[in-house]
Amino acid sequence: MTGTEDLLARRRGGAALAPLDPAARAPASKVAVLACMDARLGVEAMFALRPGDAHVIRNAGGCVTPDALDSLRLSQLRGGTREIVLVHHEDCAALDEPAADLVRCLDRLAASPRLPHRDVVRGFLYTRGGELREIRPGRAETPS
Repeated sequence: MTGTEDLLARRRGGAALAPLDPAARAPASKVAVLACMDARLGVEAMFALRPGDAHVIRNAGGCVTPDALDSLRLSQLRGGTREIVLVHHEDCAALDEPAADLVRCLDRLAASPRLPHRDVVRGFLYTRGGELREIRPGRAETPS
């Protein structure tokens, strides 16, 4: 059985979600999460997200790239999000220094004129031990 066939079998086994509700396009939390695509990083479980709670955008490293900015802009303009959460992680194959890159990404978001809402932008580093540490530019890391 291929990986895709396995996923489809899981869906047939009861993992199917409810149909899309066109009236509920905006996430309930008004939060967009940009995180690394690493399969070990369970963003939904990390924040106890249910369908409809947040927009989750993933790419290599969880980096603020032009494509990620396009997605965040659309999330804000069409999806009604007002806050952004960035999640990088230790042992990332895409980044040598995830904490330092996270600071650069936070700065990039703060400086971007393309985002109408950038007042609430927070960054977190997921550790090998499963902790979530907040990283703030110019400040010490704080456990979350």
